[in-house]
Amino acid sequence: MRTLSLMTVLVAQVALARGAVEITLTPADDAALRQHIAAAKKSAPQAFTAVQAVRAQMAAIDAKKRGRFAPVTPRLNAIPDATWALAEALAVEGALDDALPRSAQVAWQTGLLEALGARRDGKTEAVLVAALDGATATEVLRSAADGLGRLGTDGAAAALVRSASQRSGAARDAVLAGMGSCRRLVVADYLARQLAVSTAEKEQLALIKALSVIGNEWALETPAGAPVKAEVPQLRAIAAGALVKRFSESSGNVRQQAQDAILIVNAPETKLLLAQARAKDPAAVDALLAKTR
Repeated sequence: MRTLSLMTVLVAQVALARGAVEITLTPADDAALRQHIAAAKKSAPQAFTAVQAVRAQMAAIDAKKRGRFAPVTPRLNAIPDATWALAEALAVEGALDDALPRSAQVAWQTGLLEALGARRDGKTEAVLVAALDGATATEVLRSAADGLGRLGTDGAAAALVRSASQRSGAARDAVLAGMGSCRRLVVADYLARQLAVSTAEKEQLALIKALSVIGNEWALETPAGAPVKAEVPQLRAIAAGALVKRFSESSGNVRQQAQDAILIVNAPETKLLLAQARAKDPAAVDALLAKTR
């Protein structure tokens, strides 16, 4: 990796504070990335032009936003053959102009991460793992977890569990909330174990959200639902077991979110699990049983 001057380091620190992602690759991964980019520029140059066009419009896109951040992901998703154009924008070109507001920077980074992950190209694993390791803004961190999770590879699953285990507070919650997109047993097991012992409401809500995504009945039936189809029944069963337990032991918003997640997962085991938990709160369990199919 090249040596950075003090000024470059200071600029990088400012960019990170504004939501950019620090991408650090091994020499081998960096060389492989640049080879893929070079090849893609020959086969699909229009994709690079299109990604750059979105980048150039970020000031205008941000100015017209209606919420905290402009939705950039749909624009990037619509660009054909853009896997390596997205990877280049994320890992090589880096941050937007420092003069742009933080909201533009975050929207751009989250858009790149989500769109790159949506391509589900295992060859981008090193870039997405590096993004997960280098992200600082919680919004970007969540998108990094989501994007990496969509690959569904063994490496992606291991990196997500490692990242969640090593982080704390809001950063950990962001990883937990995003990693449900990785529909693998190792991730489901980890999320379920964490929900069983979690005491902080924000963490519980992040875990519930992730389990609702990982065990989503409808999503798991789609072609891209789970990379290992044989794991699907166990994914739903693990999610349902953890969610029913949290539902039966909680109240307020946590119970409500757990209930909604239980209905989204709709595992075959749900009614039996609820019947077993009925003694703790018969009225609440009966009301939920009435909503299950």
